[in-house]
Amino acid sequence: MKRALVLANGPRIQYRVLRCAGECFDEVYVLGANDAYLLRRSRFCERYIDFTGDFANIRQSDLADIRRLCAVHKIDMVLPSCSRTTRLLAAHGAEIGAPYYPVPDQETFDALDDKWRFAGVCADLGLPVPLTRRFETMADLRRDPDCAHLEFPLILKPAAMSGGYGVRRIDSADALPEHLSYTPIICQAYVPGEELSAFYLCEAGKIFASFSYRRTLTKLEEIRVPAIDAHASRLVAHFRYDGVIGFDVRRRPDGEIAFIECNPRFWYHMEVAMLAGLNFVTLGCRLREGESGPPDSDTLKIRSPRRLCGNLLTPWRLNRAERAYLRYIVRDPAISGWAAFQSAIGRYRLAGGQLL
Repeated sequence: MKRALVLANGPRIQYRVLRCAGECFDEVYVLGANDAYLLRRSRFCERYIDFTGDFANIRQSDLADIRRLCAVHKIDMVLPSCSRTTRLLAAHGAEIGAPYYPVPDQETFDALDDKWRFAGVCADLGLPVPLTRRFETMADLRRDPDCAHLEFPLILKPAAMSGGYGVRRIDSADALPEHLSYTPIICQAYVPGEELSAFYLCEAGKIFASFSYRRTLTKLEEIRVPAIDAHASRLVAHFRYDGVIGFDVRRRPDGEIAFIECNPRFWYHMEVAMLAGLNFVTLGCRLREGESGPPDSDTLKIRSPRRLCGNLLTPWRLNRAERAYLRYIVRDPAISGWAAFQSAIGRYRLAGGQLL
């Protein structure tokens, strides 16, 4: 009986981690805070345990509780599920008394998870990145001598929030807001074109598995862009990176690419990679156990949930990946239907911190 423990600070990405873990563990426990309690509705959650601490500000007593939990339930692997829990394992993984999923060291995580610092990393390593500035407040931005020469549209966003929260596209100087609810403010040149996402599983600076895709309002399809892979390989090697890392990239109509953000953690659409044969939870656990050799994957193309629902009465029009996606939803209807609905109405207009 193999058991995993998912550290969860919410329900969105965390549910995808739970589902991927459910494919390779006999039982999956969830230690959750905030809205993560929704995961108890999933048939893949063997047991939900309330976490009374703060994953972002962990105490020694919290670590003792996690150690005790891992010992009592004979946990074989502890899994992160978001930025906070990935950083927790990066900083304190050796103190939890159980094997844990590969993660980068804390200094590397902090350098890549912060949008301002990541832009600096790209500049230092020669990765293409749009012009990026940092301001403490909107008043500082307005007082900047170069403010009058800003080219529009531009993007305003927070340095460390995820999921597209706080991202605003500004089309003219008159549209600049007086105040924003976060600080500091990252001001970045807008890159026209399409959104691409690339994710990699790494060990000691070498890429072990990868999954890249293009997402639009109507579909998600797997792609391969050698230039993205080449740049990503240099960054991964530079940091001797361990674990999952992803990049939000924009590709201009002329084919030029720009790295927008880095996600040194699991990501929202990781279940789609699983449907293509690349379960990043399984593969990372194999790395931790000293195994190698990722399985072959299928080329994947899945239409949006709204479009799939429109073809339920004509299933012969669905490709193999789309049929697998529908089976994925049906296997856990109490919560995966909700997750698909969130995808259908959610942030399709957010493209890696840039607006379509």
